[in-house]
Amino acid sequence: MTPLMKELDVRLALYNHEIKSILSQQPMSLVVDELGLLEGTFRVDLAVINSKLHGYEIKSYADNLDRLTSQQETYNRIFDRMTLVADYRHVEKAVKLVPQWWGLIAASEVDGQTVLNDIWPSRQNLNVDPFAMSQLLWRNEALDILAAKDIRGFRRKPRKIIWKAVSSVLTLDELRAAVRAKLGARRGWRTHAYG
Repeated sequence: MTPLMKELDVRLALYNHEIKSILSQQPMSLVVDELGLLEGTFRVDLAVINSKLHGYEIKSYADNLDRLTSQQETYNRIFDRMTLVADYRHVEKAVKLVPQWWGLIAASEVDGQTVLNDIWPSRQNLNVDPFAMSQLLWRNEALDILAAKDIRGFRRKPRKIIWKAVSSVLTLDELRAAVRAKLGARRGWRTHAYG
């Protein structure tokens, strides 16, 4: 195994295997690279958005796991499922760091190819924070959702108040569907719809 495996190598392997498999089962999924979270204070490497929100964090050979604890605090609030895709050298430490509901995939290089091996699959996160999830919406998108519920009077309010209103009037399933619909409707943005 060579230490030259880069994040791009891991990302391409993730697309070619894990993401293709998801898309074959749910072809209308959205795939977003570098999805900004909590007003852009964090970015998850890859997000798959369909009936659930599934985040993927990539740690290549050159990375370390120093930021993983703070990243977890954010990801745990937003994603229904989360998977760490880590270079094989990080796996022993990652096993001790990631929550049990996170999936863990080891990346290694075999004969010049990046190979991904599931350590364990992701499971459902039971502690999603609707307010944190609502912050995936742009201001006008959140206002449109409120207007569709015939809720007015928020146009001049700060975004945090608008997001709080959205998260309080929608069920978690309605919020997931709204986020998927709004991200999918964005033009010239980073989402990729398949199917």
